[in-house]
Amino acid sequence: MSNHHKLSLWQKLKRLLTSSASQDIINPIDVNHANSAYLPATAITDNNVTDDTFDNNDSDRKDTTETAKLSLVKEKSDSRSETRIIDYLKRYFRTKHWHYTHYKPRLSDPQKSHHLSLRMKHRRVDCGYLFRVQEKEGLLAVYGILPFLIPESHQSAAMLLITQINYDLIVGNLEMDINDGEIRYKNAIDVEVIGLDDDIVEHLIQSVVAMTTVAYEVFGDLINTPTPSEDMPTLLGELRVQADARTFFLPTKKMQ
Repeated sequence: MSNHHKLSLWQKLKRLLTSSASQDIINPIDVNHANSAYLPATAITDNNVTDDTFDNNDSDRKDTTETAKLSLVKEKSDSRSETRIIDYLKRYFRTKHWHYTHYKPRLSDPQKSHHLSLRMKHRRVDCGYLFRVQEKEGLLAVYGILPFLIPESHQSAAMLLITQINYDLIVGNLEMDINDGEIRYKNAIDVEVIGLDDDIVEHLIQSVVAMTTVAYEVFGDLINTPTPSEDMPTLLGELRVQADARTFFLPTKKMQ
C-alpha cells in the first residue's frame, strides 16, 4: 500500500472522529448524582516555569528554572509518599460529592490492584468509569467503558477500526474484550514520576471522558450498520453515512 493511500485512509478516519466530537469536547461533566459536579477545563501549568523563562544568553535564569522544576518534582514526590493514591482519589471524589464503589484487591491478584468505579454523564452519554490503582508501582489507570457490547457479527469490523484509531493516538488507547465485545478507552499515568494533585486528576478524567464520548458515537454508528464491511475504506464510508444521518437532516421525497 502506498504512503499516499495510507494517508488518505487516516484523513478519512480523522474526519469521521472530528464529526463525532464537538469543538468544546472538554466540557463540564455531570455526575449521575443529585448534586451535579463541575470539572473546569484547566490545563496543567506551572506559573513559575514558562517558555519565556528559557534564555540561551542568560545562564542564571536557566539555572533558576531548572531549580524550580526540580523543586516541583520533589514536592509532588513528597506529596505522593504522604498519601496513598487510593486515599487521594477517595478524598477527591468526596469533595466532588461523587458516589463511587471501592473494590479492594483480590487475594489472587499479584499486583494488589484497587478499583474505584462510578458513572458519569457527558453530552447525554452515560458511561461507566473505572479507576485502577497499583500502589506498589505507583500507577494509576482510568478506563471509560461503553454502555453497550459489540455483537460477534460486528467484532471483526470493530477490531479493524480500533487498530486504525490506535495507530495514530498519542495518548491512551482503545481496547475490546473479545469474550463479550466490551469496548473501553484507557489512559494512565506513573504517579511516582509526575506526582498527583487535583489538576492532574481533573486533566486525566476529562481526557478519558472526552475520548469515551467520541468512541460511544463512533462504535454506536458501527453497531447500527447492519453488515459492516471489513475493508477499511468501505467501512469508513459506511460509518460516515451513519454519522451524517445522526448529525444532519437528510432530504426525502415525501413532504415534511
